[in-house]
Amino acid sequence: MSLDHTTRPLTVPAGTWRLEPADSTVEFTGRHVFLLPVRGSFRVRSGRVELAPGGTLVRLDATVAAAGFETGNPQRDTAVRGPRFLDAERHPELRLTGEGLADDLSLTARLEVKGRATPVTFTVDELTEQGERIVVRATARVDRHACGVGGMRGLVGGHLLVRVRAVFVREG
Repeated sequence: MSLDHTTRPLTVPAGTWRLEPADSTVEFTGRHVFLLPVRGSFRVRSGRVELAPGGTLVRLDATVAAAGFETGNPQRDTAVRGPRFLDAERHPELRLTGEGLADDLSLTARLEVKGRATPVTFTVDELTEQGERIVVRATARVDRHACGVGGMRGLVGGHLLVRVRAVFVREG
């Protein structure tokens, strides 16, 4: 089954689906000095979705590793993982939780960063059932300051475009 913005998922079997970290990605694009783009990713750690009959999302819970922040610039990556930004040593995970998918295929979830939960709205761009796997592509605009990730105002943009590709397999 493939999904566009005018169709609701109807054939995905009910049950619990486990995220496959090795096949899933969380990528982002932000702005740095002089509006230069900065692209990077987070290492996906774990996740689960629970679906009701008819494919309705009941619950989502997913985590990424704060220490898995990577942009390809070791100096920047170390700084962002540090206490001024993500504080990965004290807060090793970023967590996303949500319930229900709106008719317009948006999911307003809670993104927890450094112990602070912030609402974030994801738009599901694609949902594909591939045998025993479900592939979801979604995007969101995240305000890092609202999430408690401060530092370097004026040098680092306040918003990130986050793109998720999540692959789930059915449990049991």
